[in-house]
Amino acid sequence: MTIFAALTQAVSADPEGVAAGEALGATITGRMASDGVAGAVVVLIEDGAPVWTGAFGMADPATGRPMTTDALFRVESISKPVTAWGAMRLAETGRLDLDAPIGGYLTRWTPPGDAAAITPRALLSHSAGLGLGDFAARFPPGAERPDLPGHVAEDVALIAPPGAGFSYSDTGYSLLELVIEDATGEDFAALLSREVLEPLGMAQASFDWTGKPIPVGHDLHEQPVAPYVYPGRASGGLHATAADIARFAVAGMAGADQQVLSPDDVARLHRSEVAVGGLFGFAAEGYGLGHFTERLSDGRRAVWHGGQGYGWMSHLHLVPDTGDGIVILSNSQRAWPLFAAILREWSERLGVAPVGMARVLWAERAAQGAIALGLAVAALGLWRAYRGNRRRALLLRMLSGGVALPLVLWPLWALWQDYLFLFSILPGLWPWLGAASALAGTGLAAMALGPGRG
Repeated sequence: MTIFAALTQAVSADPEGVAAGEALGATITGRMASDGVAGAVVVLIEDGAPVWTGAFGMADPATGRPMTTDALFRVESISKPVTAWGAMRLAETGRLDLDAPIGGYLTRWTPPGDAAAITPRALLSHSAGLGLGDFAARFPPGAERPDLPGHVAEDVALIAPPGAGFSYSDTGYSLLELVIEDATGEDFAALLSREVLEPLGMAQASFDWTGKPIPVGHDLHEQPVAPYVYPGRASGGLHATAADIARFAVAGMAGADQQVLSPDDVARLHRSEVAVGGLFGFAAEGYGLGHFTERLSDGRRAVWHGGQGYGWMSHLHLVPDTGDGIVILSNSQRAWPLFAAILREWSERLGVAPVGMARVLWAERAAQGAIALGLAVAALGLWRAYRGNRRRALLLRMLSGGVALPLVLWPLWALWQDYLFLFSILPGLWPWLGAASALAGTGLAAMALGPGRG
């Protein structure tokens, strides 16, 4: 892969930012090459202002079009914190009560049963008890797609009582979009543009498809992805440049000069509402209103959000009290290890232990160990089968055979899957992990079935 890097004009005014960017650039280019990432744009923020922006790789490898710092990206779930700003803006101006049941606002769809008592606050904090939703509902920009009430009616499913705990839900934000539209009588994209995007100077950002050129997205197999839109926009429909997201990050810093929300309401967005568990718990401690939350090793608060779509990934991390932040956007679905490596280095620059999202790299170390173990088991099993042993216990044979079958079959099953979490965190290693598993299973099968001898 050819790597192209470009720096914005702002960099030349900050020598420290240039030095930090150049050091980070070496990590970025190395990881992109090893992980098969098409392109990326990264912004460093210090003291409440961007100090370095770098564009790397290709916007379209097929034509040789390089990535540029002003490229327009699908920012996927970074849409959620922006939507949260919109909801808080409506609450601050008296147009939405975050603690009122949504049933009192909805006019185009009637929520079933307990869903009517869900509040906007619960939707914002992923504590409404709703399932993840159909994240594969994608449509070409000009194609007919379900209207928002129809999509919500099809997608809403309670998997836990409202308020029972954290359950990440794209559906919840689509439902919030419907609540906002019915409460205000306005189109969501137009409302958010007027109330949030334009006042924050996010000039290129839009929740509507504008038809502007964007880099070509790339899936987990490094294949190009055609442009698409979702039925809902609040959850993952925002298009923006890295500079737009950097402006949004700066607006969330303590003492920021912005007129959209009061400092107290910005702090409310960043305050944890619910503890986070499961896989998300490896990277975050809590979730506020549209923001994951964590406590850094030196005691500072940090908030963040990432996004993963089909062919696109994004990440935003900020430390509001000190004005530090980072924005990472990529047109590749293979970018999680790249993001983790960048965040680990950024954490070192802050003088803290790696932030939670850097733990994605733990999976790489675990996979490397599992590959080595699988090859060792394969070698041992084949050697034992060749050598033979008349004293080999029947129980050991049965155990070896029972373990062998899933070790051989799961990589074959994985090959037929469109998406697995494993593919995202180990884009370059999972085929090797699968091969090592299959070899280990073969070795165990040979040990189980091979003849004994004196």
